Amino acid sequence: MKQLLKKHLINSRGKTIKDKIVVIESDDWGSIRIPDKAAQSQLAQEGLIRMKEPFDAYDCLESAEDYRALYAVLSQFKDKGGQHPVFTANMVMGNPDFEKIKANNFQAFYWEPFYTTYEAYYPRQTTFETLKEGISKGYIFPQFHAREHLNTLQWLQRLKSGDTRFLKAFAVKCFAIDDTKTTNQRANLMASYDYQSADELTFIESSIAQGLAFFKETFGFDSATTIAPCYVWNDKIEQVFNKHQVQGMQSSYVQQYNDNATKIHKRIWRKSGATNGLGQRYWVRNVLFEPSLDTRVNWIEKALESIAIAFLWNKPAIIGTHRINYVAGLSEPNRANALNQLQQLLEAVLKKWPNVIFMNSAELNEYYKRG
Repeated sequence: MKQLLKKHLINSRGKTIKDKIVVIESDDWGSIRIPDKAAQSQLAQEGLIRMKEPFDAYDCLESAEDYRALYAVLSQFKDKGGQHPVFTANMVMGNPDFEKIKANNFQAFYWEPFYTTYEAYYPRQTTFETLKEGISKGYIFPQFHAREHLNTLQWLQRLKSGDTRFLKAFAVKCFAIDDTKTTNQRANLMASYDYQSADELTFIESSIAQGLAFFKETFGFDSATTIAPCYVWNDKIEQVFNKHQVQGMQSSYVQQYNDNATKIHKRIWRKSGATNGLGQRYWVRNVLFEPSLDTRVNWIEKALESIAIAFLWNKPAIIGTHRINYVAGLSEPNRANALNQLQQLLEAVLKKWPNVIFMNSAELNEYYKRG
């Protein structure tokens, strides 16, 4: 009952619409996590990751096969206007260049494009070309997540100081381990925009500008919306994105606002369709579909309930579903299970709401701008 009331509260706030719109937002595409099964085993033996933690057990860089398996499901469905369900794939544009960083003795950060990482991980697959194929067919639509899904300067500090935990992970080309330092507001270093000094903010501003420019170079258009890694950002980060014409802020219903003065994260409730002082519009994910995170949950039933509540309050149903659900590099059954449930969910949505409209996040932003 408490969770049900919470869903109604989330959807009762914000601007209403008449159409029944479904948007699917999916984070982390392009970013490395656990390199492979051998590295996973080593990291677990060293106590650097926990196999009971789903992201440690299942999350890895996507392959061409992963994209094709996802497209095979999405291609089966269309809304009343002929649009397939489309994944707004929030892309991480680069990953650490471990060789260059090591050669420079951890004194500076170097990164490589995500498609270069594709080639290193899957030399016999055409992963980047398969991504572009999905974009052209309307199955997937990229938006900007970050240049790298990493608190870069904090990570370099750990490495320069000789932190054995991060050095061991670095040796197998991984950064996504637990962080035990009490000065960190989070349990890891994945929050890209969680800064603690003016110099760190300057670095982040540069990384966002560089990442957005590379996004346009890669995909041929600007990113209209963005999602802050781990939902951690503040007003200064919004100002940076506004400077680069990003007008949609994807979000959980709670923003983790990092206050640089107190070094404490404040929780701010966001409302879909609401705007800030810069005219940027917030988009709240009011539906969760994460089969990889807990196999005990009936995710189809849970998602359908959330969609029904969103439509009851005349809000778009914005589904949050991370990349972890759709990759098979560490567990093929994990991907098969999630895709099977995704297919059942889409079948149920179209049966219950045949007049539904599938949109990507940029289209939703334009829809609201048009009034």
